[in-house]
Parts: sequence; structure tokens; C-alpha cells
Amino acid sequence: TITVVQGKGTIMYTPLEQYGGEGGHTDARTDIYALGATLYTLLTDYPPPHAKARFLNPSVLKSPREVNPKLSRQVSNAVMWAIEMHPDDRPGSAQQFQEALQGRAQPPANSNGEYAVEGVTDILRANWPALIVAFGLLIVAVILTVL
Repeated sequence: TITVVQGKGTIMYTPLEQYGGEGGHTDARTDIYALGATLYTLLTDYPPPHAKARFLNPSVLKSPREVNPKLSRQVSNAVMWAIEMHPDDRPGSAQQFQEALQGRAQPPANSNGEYAVEGVTDILRANWPALIVAFGLLIVAVILTVL
């Protein structure tokens, strides 16, 4: 038996649920995947790996920010959210996706926690007042210990 799996649409912009028989369920999240993949291409100058390749090897997809470091973390995370493999892991509406792109909503962390991870620079920038206080207290503790 030979089974031919053909997606409906341009392969790099087609989510996994559009592959296979006529019984696949599509909805707004399918369109959000296609939009996210289109944005990925526009922001990185490279199309994302197609869904079948990502299913077999999830590590082939780099975040848009890895490809284009000039992108903000919020835009990169929003695009990655839009092109999640499973429809339930994508934004449920175009409005939700728009809010994530604009930074008015935070994409939930995926199973790997990718969206929750911040770089050391971002952490230091966000917490500099607390770090200064902690450093000051450390200096005071060292001075009191020596005396």
C-alpha cells in the first residue's frame, strides 16, 4: 500500500492539520499558522521549515530572533506561538495574535518553556534596581563581617 500525503497550500506555510485526508479539522488557528509563517519569512528573509520536517525534527526551526537579532523578543515569541505545531498551542484568534505582536499579551510558555526564557541582559535590565540594592547589602555585610 502506498500512502501519499499532500498538503493543501504552499508547503512552508501549511500547518500539519492540512496534510492528509479530507477529515482534517481547520479553523482560525490554521490561518494564524499561515500568517505566522509568512511573518517569519518576512522578518528573517527565510521561510520556516515545513511542518512535516518540523514534526520529524523539531530542532530544525530557529526562532526569528535567532535568525534576525534585531527583532524584539515579543515579536519573535508571537511568531513562534503562531507557528506551533498543534493548533491548541497557537493563538485562538487574530486579535490574540495581534496583542502578542504588540506586546499587550504574553504568549504562554510552550512545552519547552521557550517563551519564558529571557537572556541575561534582559534579566539584568528588568531587575537593575533590585540588583543594586542586593549588591549594596552584600558590601555592607562584607564590611560588617570584617569589622
